[in-house]
Amino acid sequence: MTDPAQPRRFAALDLGSLTVRLAVAEPTPNGHFRVLLHRREITGLGRGLAATNDLAPEGMARTLKALQTFTQLMTDQRVEIYQAVGTQALRQASNRQVFLDQVQDTLGLTVEVLAPEAEARLSLTGVLTSLTPAALTAPDVLVFDVGGGSSEFALMHPGREPVFASLPLGVLTLSQARPLGDPPRPEKVAAVKEELSARLGSFYKGAIEPYLEGDPCLVGTAGAVTTLAALQLKLRAYDPNKINNLILTRAQVAALAELLAGMPEADRARLPGIEPAKAGVMVAGALIILTILTVCRQDSLVVIDAGLLEGVLHEMALKF
Repeated sequence: MTDPAQPRRFAALDLGSLTVRLAVAEPTPNGHFRVLLHRREITGLGRGLAATNDLAPEGMARTLKALQTFTQLMTDQRVEIYQAVGTQALRQASNRQVFLDQVQDTLGLTVEVLAPEAEARLSLTGVLTSLTPAALTAPDVLVFDVGGGSSEFALMHPGREPVFASLPLGVLTLSQARPLGDPPRPEKVAAVKEELSARLGSFYKGAIEPYLEGDPCLVGTAGAVTTLAALQLKLRAYDPNKINNLILTRAQVAALAELLAGMPEADRARLPGIEPAKAGVMVAGALIILTILTVCRQDSLVVIDAGLLEGVLHEMALKF
């Protein structure tokens, strides 16, 4: 029986193309929440998807195992309600229902596969839980979320509905579609830079630029940009409080991209600030973020650790 003196606990699960995450929270006054537990595992659910349009058995098995651990943690934490969401890998895969049925039948978890706009909206909601109010004084705030399988964008104007846009481009999909070699070969890195410049430049001009009213404040969330921030700070133990509202300059991102592209994956995995399992995709991540800065004509960005998962928690907290 639930103790009425104890706040009700709730959880959000994010089944991403690269990483699966769990957050357990409890409500606080005024519709806010306090995170009690965070867990994440890099399972590569979307690995191989670009070549086959199917989720690979290995990725499904790794993700199912991670979710099994997460459901036990939810039980241990006395979670009463949860919301599980899936993103690009589950949007794209032709065999997604096979995996979703496995999750339901094995663990009793129901997963909502988010449309791109819903993902962008929830990411924006999560970012706003941690973004400094000073950033909101800009004429426009452009929030981007570079994930494993896609990148979402949300453009905010004070007093107006946000504009949302999505691009099926992520660190995992780019790494698989355009392998750079180990260590990366300079000519392949140059080719990817050129491709990103054209692809993101066209996207920005069509989906973002027509809606701008002034010089935007650029805000980045999700694993690629937070890893760059942790690398810049040389964090041996990841600390969201040191990441939230950190300013990364374009010069710093360019230097990190050059550093990462100049060494083998095994050496990248030993750098302070990087999770070893992300070492294989972080050259692509750094190049995507550097290109976003360039096409947006911005010299810096604000890094926010909070994103999609916190957006889901925020919406759940409002129901208490």
